Amino acid sequence: MSLKPKQPRPMPEELRKLTHLFPENSVYRLVGDKLYEKYDEADYVDLYHAEGQPGLSPVLLTFVTVFQFLEKLADRQAANAVRVRLDWKYALHLPLVYEGFNFSVLSEFRDRVLQHGAEARLFDSVLAQLREMGLVKGRGRQRTDSLAVLTKVRDLTRLEQLVETLRLALVALLKEDKNWTMATVPPTWEEVYGKPCAHEKLTEAERESLVRRVGPDGQWLLERVQAEGAPAKLRELPEVQVLATTWQQKFKLVDGELVAQEPGPYDGKTYIVTPHDPEARYSEKRDKGWVGYKLQVTETDDEDKPHLITDIGITSSVETDYRALTPIQDRLEKRDVLPKEQVGDAGYVTEDNLVDSAKRGIDLIGPVQKDTQLQARMVDGITLEHFQVDFERLTALCPGGQRATLGTSKGKRLVFRFAEAACAACPLRPRCCTGAGGRHISLGWNHGVLQAARARQETKEFKAFYRQHRGGVEGCLSALVRGHGIRVGRYIGTAKIHLQALFTGTAANLRRAARWLAGERPQAKRQGLKLSQSA
Repeated sequence: MSLKPKQPRPMPEELRKLTHLFPENSVYRLVGDKLYEKYDEADYVDLYHAEGQPGLSPVLLTFVTVFQFLEKLADRQAANAVRVRLDWKYALHLPLVYEGFNFSVLSEFRDRVLQHGAEARLFDSVLAQLREMGLVKGRGRQRTDSLAVLTKVRDLTRLEQLVETLRLALVALLKEDKNWTMATVPPTWEEVYGKPCAHEKLTEAERESLVRRVGPDGQWLLERVQAEGAPAKLRELPEVQVLATTWQQKFKLVDGELVAQEPGPYDGKTYIVTPHDPEARYSEKRDKGWVGYKLQVTETDDEDKPHLITDIGITSSVETDYRALTPIQDRLEKRDVLPKEQVGDAGYVTEDNLVDSAKRGIDLIGPVQKDTQLQARMVDGITLEHFQVDFERLTALCPGGQRATLGTSKGKRLVFRFAEAACAACPLRPRCCTGAGGRHISLGWNHGVLQAARARQETKEFKAFYRQHRGGVEGCLSALVRGHGIRVGRYIGTAKIHLQALFTGTAANLRRAARWLAGERPQAKRQGLKLSQSA
């Protein structure tokens, strides 16, 4: 499909006369009046071939997709809205007689955007436009938080997962090389693996039969696919690779016999939970588990500006928040919207992140994770803070007067080990050493930064500031869930759900900007009646 760029379409005169019909806080009025004409089809030429059938305007399809996420519409509903909605036609500068397009064009356009790595293009450009309008403060205050995003597929039992994994591999093999599959796979398998497995629809006898045969059948198929005479392309099929990984995780060979393997320590990076969404992972937070992904959101937090999303994206559900902070700041820097202050919870505040943020001119504000060592839980325990470390001479002095030199250096960590004999005779040992041998301490090169952060978080000023500015990001996450349906992924896979997040973030920004420009301001927090005075 090709693109013959056209000049931005001006507002039809018949629609311009209807401006008064749309409220001032309407997203569609904002886009139609101030944004749509600024987008040129020539900026999307790289998404198309030089020759071929002419495609629809990528600017049109991009904004239709944003409106779709704004109102939580399916593709068919969005395509219908283009035909019949007056406000959509106004925003898109379409004549009243425009008949629209087939809804399948929207999914094809999303695939095209993903194939060319252009998923963040509109988010970035809209944010830049809003900044030009004076709605984003340079070097202001921003806050970051994360949210669990559930996969759209249902949870599977162990048996269902195994059967479905094998079934999907068979379907993929049949589609890729029908002749090889028909000649290799026994015809009787169609009756067993020919339809989706639903545990509640199986009889007890069927369950027992599947339990006995699904493991050996899957192993037999893998051996045939990996045999020397099999087409090499079959081994590269994603469904076959999922089959191989799942069988490696679920089974083991004992004396040449395939037996079920007890789950080992959970490895969220590679452990497949469902073949229908192989990239989804199981994770837990505050005793609540979910299968899916994690959404990282950063929004502005300035009193005289609207709260706009400056970064939004999907990561693995098992990725810790502190690892996501550097990529977030990289993207903020690329968009030229780095903050002066960035507020986050304890999941983001680490020694390395404090130092790296300071190098960018960012004050990372948030509570530092508590010391979890046994000494820190004692009433009078001797913690890391009681040791004096000389980073130039690489020595450490303990409260008992003993000195230790650097024992080992593990990456960014320094480990000091005190002599066993000195610790054994020390009167402070009950408060310091809880095990055999001498005390050892481990700390980073920039431990002073961590100490300063811990000291700051104990001040009244910090507690008041954090209480005031941290909690507001929960409102942003709630709006994304309730207003735009971000809690459950619309699609399968990290890339497509990341695309959903970016278009959702764009829609949320347009909604907030439209309300702000119309004069709407956040309501002041309601104060409760408090008559008693604290001592």
